[in-house]
Amino acid sequence: MKFLPVVLVVVLISTSLIAQSSNAVGEPPVLEDEIVVTASALPEDIASVPAAVTVITREEIDGRGARDLAEVLREVAGLQLARSGSAGKATSLFTRGSNSTHTLVLWNGIEINNPYFSGYDWGQFSTAGVDRVEVVRGPYSALYGSDAMAGVVQVFTAPTRSGFEVDLQAGERGLFNGRFGGSSVAGSFSIFGTAEHRGDDGWVVNDDLEQNVIAGGFRWDSSGISLGLTARYSEYDLGIPFNEQFGVDHLVPSIHRRQSGNEVQLAVPFELDRGSFRWNVDLSRAEHNIDLDDPDDPFGFTFGRTDSVTDRAGVRLTSTGRLGTVVVGGEFERAEVDDTSSFGVNLAGETRESQSLYVQERLARELGGSRLEISVGARWDDFDTFGEEVSPRVGLAWIVGAHTFRASWGEAFRAPSIGELYFPFSGNTELEAELSRSAEFGYDRSFGRGRLAVTLFHSWYDNLIFFDNLSFTFQNIGAATTEGVELTTETRLTGAWSAGLTYMWLDTKQDDTGEALLRRPQHSGSAHVRWSEGAYRVMATLVHSGTRADLMPVFPYSRITGDSWTTIDLGFSYEMGALEPYLKVENILDEMYEEVAGLEGPGRRAIVGLRYRQ
Repeated sequence: MKFLPVVLVVVLISTSLIAQSSNAVGEPPVLEDEIVVTASALPEDIASVPAAVTVITREEIDGRGARDLAEVLREVAGLQLARSGSAGKATSLFTRGSNSTHTLVLWNGIEINNPYFSGYDWGQFSTAGVDRVEVVRGPYSALYGSDAMAGVVQVFTAPTRSGFEVDLQAGERGLFNGRFGGSSVAGSFSIFGTAEHRGDDGWVVNDDLEQNVIAGGFRWDSSGISLGLTARYSEYDLGIPFNEQFGVDHLVPSIHRRQSGNEVQLAVPFELDRGSFRWNVDLSRAEHNIDLDDPDDPFGFTFGRTDSVTDRAGVRLTSTGRLGTVVVGGEFERAEVDDTSSFGVNLAGETRESQSLYVQERLARELGGSRLEISVGARWDDFDTFGEEVSPRVGLAWIVGAHTFRASWGEAFRAPSIGELYFPFSGNTELEAELSRSAEFGYDRSFGRGRLAVTLFHSWYDNLIFFDNLSFTFQNIGAATTEGVELTTETRLTGAWSAGLTYMWLDTKQDDTGEALLRRPQHSGSAHVRWSEGAYRVMATLVHSGTRADLMPVFPYSRITGDSWTTIDLGFSYEMGALEPYLKVENILDEMYEEVAGLEGPGRRAIVGLRYRQ
């Protein structure tokens, strides 16, 4: 474990700072007890969860001035993102070095990963209407099934209080972002809604982005019965400024290459609460539609359209008794994909169906002056395409005063996507599921005015699906190993100053070649410092990515090493009652960097904004 000396130094420094700052009396704590639901499908105190969990609140999103969720996810330990250029472009998320298809994304409980080629593109996920985000690291197929091999990111929009907000931003290079929304929580009925429009000229020719988002819902509660509806519609149109060209060893401008699309999420949750037991029934639909047009494409791919839809029905029984809390549930899912391009019809209503059953036990036991938290679960999934998978998981947390010692182990899987199964020529209907085994050990320490969390993890991935150059089809021929350590610390330094740090040391390896996995830096992390005094707020945020393996963006696509990069954002705001003007400078040092080889990230940009809350 060659990374341990570095980690120990960081931990010791962080612990010392927190301990010293906690000596002051009469100052409020940085972190309060938070309730999370993603880790166990139950509301529970984050301090008792036997897993690595991070919560991002609406206040943190606003304080960051973030327009996209990808901006704030970069500051979560264990997560790494790679964006293909400027805002709106394809953005992949890697959890603990896993593939981008190994993280399950939920929106108010709706699975929104794309069934076409799995994964989720974070490039256009706006913060509009987002109330909080929960990030759970580790294998979670025991609770959520396919795709939850390395973690789960869940986005919540339902507000807990009434209010109205308008947020306007304007910046250099044609940036305009306007958002308004409101909610009413009164007695047994709550309703909320938000809308956003964004325009951005980008940094080069044909680098623009236009986006619209509408989201909302309602919930009615009466005598233990609850019925709701949540919906989200997002559409975008953007330029893709670079493409390949015959005989050229670099990317060339593509002034007519455009991509547009939309997403739809719709959920109808029903709940019957009878005290010792609770029934939940959820019906949902998630749609993805993508169009690509380029009349100048040198390879003849002048247009393409992909439409995918996933329908899901689930039922869950939660029962609490002397033996703890037991969750038993089942789901049915049907996904369908159509894909057409200038070369013809590729997929015509190809489908994938699955059914599942799962059970989870959550219990706590007092042990003298300590407490033991236990989570044990397993899930059975049956797919019509490849067959069955059983995914177990066990997690333990021993809580001794302000100290928590965690350990967990689990198995997980990813079902072959519809594109991998049926795409012309390269598809393979004999594919099996990708598999993983993961173990982790963690330590959490709560201080009077801060918190420290350290987690060591190791994961083995087998049966990974790659394109085979010998058979020219997708095959289960890959295997990989990832291990590392993630660190999170947050503390209030004085009454006005607070600071936080995240860091991950990561070692990834393809088992057949011994080479590192692409676009996963060995060192990555973030740091922030906040100052708050009266109506004034100042914030500085640093994000760092170390060197990493990548591929040349053009033929012969050789392996290269991408440079490390660091960006710093500064923000300032002033509260004037219901009004809050603010200023933000992104990438203030104007760092030139590439998250994906050949595609430069955005440079320095100043933004002014005005927020009104009531």
